[in-house]
Amino acid sequence: MSAEIKPIKEYKVFEDIMSFLYTKDIASSSGNSKYQTQDLTAVSNTRKNYACDIKQFFRIIKEKEIEYLSENDLVITKSDLAGYIKHLQSKGLVNKSIKRKLASLRMLYKYLSHDYKEFIDLSVFDSVGKLKTVEKNWGRTNKEEADLIAEDMYINERQKPLHKKLCVKAAARTSFRLSALLVLRWIDFELDPTTGHYVVSVLDKGSKVVSTGINKSFYEELLELRDENAVDTDYVFKGLSEQSLRHSLKRSKERLGIPPERDLKFHSFKGVGIDYVYEHTGHDILAAREQGNHSSVATTERYMSKRKDISKAAGVIMDEDIEIDILYEAKKEDFISFFETAEPSILNKFIKFQSESKEK
Repeated sequence: MSAEIKPIKEYKVFEDIMSFLYTKDIASSSGNSKYQTQDLTAVSNTRKNYACDIKQFFRIIKEKEIEYLSENDLVITKSDLAGYIKHLQSKGLVNKSIKRKLASLRMLYKYLSHDYKEFIDLSVFDSVGKLKTVEKNWGRTNKEEADLIAEDMYINERQKPLHKKLCVKAAARTSFRLSALLVLRWIDFELDPTTGHYVVSVLDKGSKVVSTGINKSFYEELLELRDENAVDTDYVFKGLSEQSLRHSLKRSKERLGIPPERDLKFHSFKGVGIDYVYEHTGHDILAAREQGNHSSVATTERYMSKRKDISKAAGVIMDEDIEIDILYEAKKEDFISFFETAEPSILNKFIKFQSESKEK
């Protein structure tokens, strides 16, 4: 009589967690082959981050690796989450990082909730209260300084100086993140027949395809990087890494005398294009938001060099003496020229004033 063979271990929870992580690879590919990276077997950074957060949680709270989790291990309480937060804070993590880790965990539990209804209560994530965060801002720079840094890299960097120069200039002009720029390929450029310039599209944060325009002259600069035998799927900034560019920027700042307290990062170049659009569109915040590829204006404002206009503050206006003698010296042509370029609201006030004066 043969004995019943039993499996050594039930891996169902582990397999379901791996299925969840696999969905992060699918999301990162966007489902559009044009924007996929060349190595389709590579694990995405998104998946790596989620896996790290999930493994860390279960190691701390359940003292288990995810391979050995049972259904009962999925049960978590308010005290579990509170203890996890306290542990992360004791390790020096800021609230923003903790919120990101909790978000990863919540998304996993939401994914599993259909198959593990008896063990999962999503409301527990709402019971720990909100963690206050201070949004990080980066050091500000402008087009002139960005171009200066780019030129410094070209002159002084030993490895791939032209690649580094044009990568900085591309960051300032597209407002793409560095991670997105490094996977930019020649196939991602498309000539716009209406303007004669180029539309460039790339897979950016959140598995979102973002697009912007670049001048034909800058595209021709980029073509200097393209080898004779290059194919459309080759990377534009082939051979560069995030680490190498950050080190290059650090060296460039030292050479140019840019003080450390300015906290200038490579991400600062994203704000250059946003600022530039804002200033050259008559302070159109929606145009600036589009340049930054943001869903929220509040996010866009974090990247801007906020130049607070105090001219309309009560403390200025109340004690301001306005000399109107110059109005008596102005000619009719001066008034016409002024109102032709004035804001519509000012022109409408004058037209209304004129209409009311005639009625009297």
